[in-house]
Amino acid sequence: MTEWINRWAGSYTLTSCSYWGPQYFKTLNRILGKGFDTTLFVHKKGTVSFFVKKDELDKLGEFLAKKVQDDKEGAVKLLNKLKENTDIIMDMMDKLGGKIITLEEYSKFMEVFERHLAYHVFMKKTVDYLPAELLNEMLPRFKEARLYSEAVYSRTEKVFRDLAIVISKKENIEPELLTCLTQDEIEKYISGQVLPKEKALEERYNSCVLLCEKDKIQILTGEAAINLEKEIQKDKFNETVVKGNSVYPGLVSGRCRIIMDPFAEVEFEQGDILVTGMTRPEFVRFYDKAAAIVTDVGGRLCHAALIAMEMGKPCIVGTEKATKMFKDGDMIQVNATKGIIRKLE
Repeated sequence: MTEWINRWAGSYTLTSCSYWGPQYFKTLNRILGKGFDTTLFVHKKGTVSFFVKKDELDKLGEFLAKKVQDDKEGAVKLLNKLKENTDIIMDMMDKLGGKIITLEEYSKFMEVFERHLAYHVFMKKTVDYLPAELLNEMLPRFKEARLYSEAVYSRTEKVFRDLAIVISKKENIEPELLTCLTQDEIEKYISGQVLPKEKALEERYNSCVLLCEKDKIQILTGEAAINLEKEIQKDKFNETVVKGNSVYPGLVSGRCRIIMDPFAEVEFEQGDILVTGMTRPEFVRFYDKAAAIVTDVGGRLCHAALIAMEMGKPCIVGTEKATKMFKDGDMIQVNATKGIIRKLE
């Protein structure tokens, strides 16, 4: 039976996912020597959960860890390429905002954007599979590259959202619907001002699944999307206690605040516990008040882990289901020493 792992989640466009899906196979194989054959994105009204098959994740992680064991200098070169590419893409994005880009601008951007995912995956996934001694030796290098490149995907999201706003004004279509354009549809619009039907975009925005098998994608909506989502998440919610990976120890209790969109107007008080799919820099306004941080996804170098270690906040990542097992407002206990979260009566 196939076991699916939720690797990241948060406020992302379906547009970005349509680029990343093929890149997880094609670009990772080209640059790293191994990628994912199958990836899956569940999209609902501007939030996305990304799933990969557990056996494929483990094979990739073990493959990348062996690359580091066999060639530490080569690993450092890949981390340096991540930083170099960060400088290039950030500078490029400063010049792209607020307009419909030309084919020439798009082609140059795609060259840099496309390869960034491979360097990012190497930096982020490898550390979860390194043996302890090698991890202790190499972690500072990986962490430095992680912090250096932190802002890239928040900025690429802004590029796609800004493009949706510009097209929206010209075509009189709600901008959130245009965040569901695929790579192919973006390219058709840039070259010929052609858009898919608004009803199709509305269906995708409300709920859809983007399934990528090797470098081919298909988008499922309606009953087909619901059934596939149920299939990949079955048997995950039968337990009374949620477990995950502790990245900073501590024992606290507080009110659960489930926040998937960092830009939403929500109530969050001192001592509340931030529970989310995964954090990004945009969650910064919650950190000082949070008694603890709990995420569905993430590893040793995820954003939540870095923030928790920096601020000394109890933190558990990789629970897969905390945002679904608990309700907003529940009183919960976070035992980040043991990696356990439970609801209090």
